[in-house]
Amino acid sequence: MDVSDEGSLTLDRRTVFERGATTSRGGSGIGLAPAREIAEAAGGRLTLARSEPTAFTLLLPVTEPPQAATGP
Repeated sequence: MDVSDEGSLTLDRRTVFERGATTSRGGSGIGLAPAREIAEAAGGRLTLARSEPTAFTLLLPVTEPPQAATGP
């Protein structure tokens, strides 16, 4: 999945996923660090695909759907 916006903030690829990293006044910089951690916990990854305009790519593994329960 790709997510992008029309922003023009310059993001530092080396620090964008660190806690506290932000490019705006008043920003907390906590959103991307846990987002990447959640992606990795699910076996995927979150990357900065493009910094201007900003775009992120989320890759998640494909899993088999659960089998339907069969009755007696």
